[in-house]
Amino acid sequence: MATTTKTKTQTKTQPKNGQAATATTSRKPSEQALQAVDVALGAGPTVADNVRQTAETWTKSETRSQEIDAFQKRVQTLRDSKGRRSEIESLRKRLAEEIEKAEAKGGDVRRQVTDQLVGRARKARDRVEPVYRERVEPVYKKRVEPTVKKVVERA
Repeated sequence: MATTTKTKTQTKTQPKNGQAATATTSRKPSEQALQAVDVALGAGPTVADNVRQTAETWTKSETRSQEIDAFQKRVQTLRDSKGRRSEIESLRKRLAEEIEKAEAKGGDVRRQVTDQLVGRARKARDRVEPVYRERVEPVYKKRVEPTVKKVVERA
């Protein structure tokens, strides 16, 4: 029976006030690796969706002006020392949400690619097995099995 080990990953961020915020997650290394792969695979489709959405937003004059107003408010908040922390926190939340989206899409992509590869492998096996049975098995039975029987009888 195989034993599983879990590792704890701690991420520390050091804000300007000197207090450390710690986020602890307990996952197996294999789960962490899958998460990294999923995020990497999902980044492309997520970026493409965001670019498409941004292009739609900026092509319409009404939504474009709303977006400009939102950006101006965000810049003002970032310039204001009192609102900066809340704005940075909201940007962190948005980033975390985008990473979660990328991870979800990446998992879908990974599963689709895996299914495609398994399907191709099955087709290849179906093509090769008849050739193996036709060409290799008779030679094995004719040459190898008698030699093995002789060696076993001698022992």
